[in-house]
Amino acid sequence: MARADAERLLGPDELSAALDDGEWVQPWHGVVVPAARAHDPMTRAAAALLRAGPHSVLSGLTAVAMHGCGPADEVVDVTIPYDREVRSQPDLTVHQAWVRECDVVELDGLRTQALDFAITELLCTGDQRQALDCLEQALGQLGEHAEHFRELVAERVARRRDRRGTRRASALLGLAWPKPNSALSAGIGGAR
Repeated sequence: MARADAERLLGPDELSAALDDGEWVQPWHGVVVPAARAHDPMTRAAAALLRAGPHSVLSGLTAVAMHGCGPADEVVDVTIPYDREVRSQPDLTVHQAWVRECDVVELDGLRTQALDFAITELLCTGDQRQALDCLEQALGQLGEHAEHFRELVAERVARRRDRRGTRRASALLGLAWPKPNSALSAGIGGAR
């Protein structure tokens, strides 16, 4: 929760004592979580959105993991609109971009980039091997809908305003083979 809310709920002295005792931790400025949940990926994702503020959205590898198509990472990626000013902090990477509500879905109560949007961004700007692996996991989960998903991503690549990385993304799309689901690819929210 927001530190200010925790102070109202617990009292400033009690919260300070709980932080000093290690019962609560502050992963990022202005946000506190119970220490027992500090390494839980869902808790970290919720805390990152709270820190990033209104209209923020889980993005990058975090979004892909929320969809169950990539590994949960200690670093949480969020995207904020251009009119917000939030800086990255250790284990919290903040990106600025236009956030269109049609590219946002709610997963487990958390605003998350739609899978086709997140995969497109990874293919264009992320680590090639990791992006290809996430795409193949997504294709494997989608079964008979995999080729339709590939077409959606190809369309997003073709329409992408920022043309950097689009050739590479198209090449990776052509290389991808569906990977069967496994317990290792469960991500943050598990397979959807």
